[in-house]
Amino acid sequence: MHVEEVVNRMISLGLDVGTKDALRSALKFIGYDTRALDSIYVEVRNRLSLRTFSKIPYNQRALFISHCMKSSKTCKAEITSTGLQCLDCGDCDITAIKNQAIDLGYQVYIVPGGSLVFKVIKQYKPHAVVGIACLFELEEAFEKLSMANIPYQGVQLSKDGCVDTCVDVHKAIQVLNILD
Repeated sequence: MHVEEVVNRMISLGLDVGTKDALRSALKFIGYDTRALDSIYVEVRNRLSLRTFSKIPYNQRALFISHCMKSSKTCKAEITSTGLQCLDCGDCDITAIKNQAIDLGYQVYIVPGGSLVFKVIKQYKPHAVVGIACLFELEEAFEKLSMANIPYQGVQLSKDGCVDTCVDVHKAIQVLNILD
């Protein structure tokens, strides 16, 4: 069963999926392997935030891209107080995603981790956030964004590991384009 099908089944059954522990119990209840818990948790949190997120205009949103997607061998981007300043070399997937987001009106930040994300959010006050990161970073951000009442969508890296990571660019661009 695909992650989206699992999420749809749990929601249609009215199972409590509001916390990670509740989600683990719901997965066990429907007989699904809990090893995919983190991925399913991100998908559930995305779904729960989707309606509010989709109502926020692009120009009131921020995109945070994990800096680990840069090419460790060729990237010449400089680090600033708001993250990496991409030079659009095209050696990684950041350029395509960043340029699509800018064309839509997003504020774009390429960041090393959660602490800089929340510093930027505090300073620039976006009304909604898209994050492209590993599961750990997405989960941590979702908790903080929920407490700050900021709607979000997360795109999980398809290859993680903190260096030369990658994401499904098509999926990332689909998420950027969500609008009610």
